[in-house]
Amino acid sequence: MEEHDYVYQLRPLIIPGLLFLILYPLVMGSVHLLWKLPSLETAVLVGIYVAAGLGIIALWVIGKSKHVEFKDQQIVFHSLLGSHILEPKDIRRVAFYFDGKGQEVAQIRAGEKFFYVSESYFPFPELMSDLEKFIMQYDLRSNFASYTGINE
Repeated sequence: MEEHDYVYQLRPLIIPGLLFLILYPLVMGSVHLLWKLPSLETAVLVGIYVAAGLGIIALWVIGKSKHVEFKDQQIVFHSLLGSHILEPKDIRRVAFYFDGKGQEVAQIRAGEKFFYVSESYFPFPELMSDLEKFIMQYDLRSNFASYTGINE
């Protein structure tokens, strides 16, 4: 199996946050100019803005560190907290399903831990294809056949 690295998409997380960071001062500045907000309310609004900015930076750092890699007969999940290496013998089951938003998700169970692969990774079709090949190559237990409508 070839080595592939799939990165976490940051656009759905960061774009709305950046729009908020740009529009919030404009709206709050206009409100402050029109109604002369008391200093306590202004401090609370500035605190909300700073907290939101720090939250967006934290999301960016966490999202930037997440990626999934297929290499040397292993699936490696990288994140800010470190790497989790899954070998075929560690994987108990792979379940495919659609979440409440209609996004395709693969849940990989390894022991008592669960790892999720969703459409947030790029490029997702290739990632799912590699995961399907991995499942078939190592004859892992999954709902792949019923999920895709293939009769075994």
